[in-house]
Amino acid sequence: MTTLIKNGIVITEDPEDRVFLKGWMRIDGDRITGLGEGDPGDAVTADRVIDATGKAVLPGIVDVHTHVCGSLFKGMTEDPEGAFYGLALPMERLLTPESTYTLSMLGAAECLKGGVTCINDIYHYMRDTARAIDEIGMRGVLAHKIIETDLSTIQYHDYTRIPKEGAARVEENCRLIEEYHGKDGRIFCRFGPHATDTVSIELARKIVELGHHYQVGFHIHVAQKVQEVNFLKETYGLTPVEYLCETGLMGEDLVAAHCTYITDRDIQLLKEGGATMAHCAEMYGKRGSFPPMEKIYGSGVRLAYGTDWVTMDPWTSMRIAVMAARMAGCKLNDPSAHTALRLSTIVPAKSLGLGDRIGSLEVGKQADILLLDMQSPNLTPVFDDPVATIVYNANRHDVHTVLVAGKVLVEDRQLKTVDEAQVLAEGQRAATAIYRDYRAGK
Repeated sequence: MTTLIKNGIVITEDPEDRVFLKGWMRIDGDRITGLGEGDPGDAVTADRVIDATGKAVLPGIVDVHTHVCGSLFKGMTEDPEGAFYGLALPMERLLTPESTYTLSMLGAAECLKGGVTCINDIYHYMRDTARAIDEIGMRGVLAHKIIETDLSTIQYHDYTRIPKEGAARVEENCRLIEEYHGKDGRIFCRFGPHATDTVSIELARKIVELGHHYQVGFHIHVAQKVQEVNFLKETYGLTPVEYLCETGLMGEDLVAAHCTYITDRDIQLLKEGGATMAHCAEMYGKRGSFPPMEKIYGSGVRLAYGTDWVTMDPWTSMRIAVMAARMAGCKLNDPSAHTALRLSTIVPAKSLGLGDRIGSLEVGKQADILLLDMQSPNLTPVFDDPVATIVYNANRHDVHTVLVAGKVLVEDRQLKTVDEAQVLAEGQRAATAIYRDYRAGK
């Protein structure tokens, strides 16, 4: 199948940051084979033609930190005090492989309809999330959540180690890698030590050894709560970032989510270590605490944007990231709209080791593409800088068409690979059952 997209505003995110105000693109199978400005001419023929008049054509969003199964917690964790430790983590123990699959499908549908073509996810029962990602057709970098504590007791500051739990979860992560890593060129895997306070230094070092054996990277939560920071200081005399250095996790193949409570020294260590800090601005806004972004932008720390969970809308997350940074004292162009879009596309793609495949519209790359409908009041008028218009005004409901590896997964805002009504109904049933059991004290 060859596809021609024409008459659109093509925003490439390539090294030259080229934008074609009336552009075209040719796709052969799963790869981009041509693109440019103006009329493609009669010489460019295709089996399928997509007229992108009135639309912007962009690389698919690469969401560097997600929990798609965490769509379970919509509306439950945003307002109540202590809901993360006191509600979300205890409820997670009620998940089953099947409910994880169902809720992951729901979260994946939300991401995909918002223009996200690739997620970097860490959670329980990750082989069941992988099954959902595979069926819906999107791209994923997946890690199984490794813990050796009881997450439901952390709210009481009980970090009793459970070695058997840690060993079982390490084994499950290995099974995930063996079964799914490289599957169809769309699914890749990592090791997922949950957080610096829920995995001992000894187990983390073993995970690093296994990562080197399987030649995969790592995904972990770092300094996301004051309780975590205090636990690390009391237990090891380290900050969470220093823990990364101590265990060997620090490196270019690490995604460190959040880094909310970090020091100037931590920022320097992240820069020197080459890890990617996953910045999930919309979630931080709900919690009322932000990393020291006025120090991080321009520091040399590799930064990429994620959405985390509950609300997985990359467009609102971009906006909040820019606005919060400026309110914290950052300069107007650090970050800018162009920065925000790059930190949502090509930069996270590179951080995940996929920069040669996705993240920008370039000849030879995989055709992971979204079409944004610009014919709406919130995106009209458009002048010389369509990127600024999009970043400051678009929302996920403007996403019209989404392709992954040349295959159309969303068309005219409708999912093509799964029955959306069924996904919603099953997701609601699964979430309701878990919530009912939680309320019943099971």
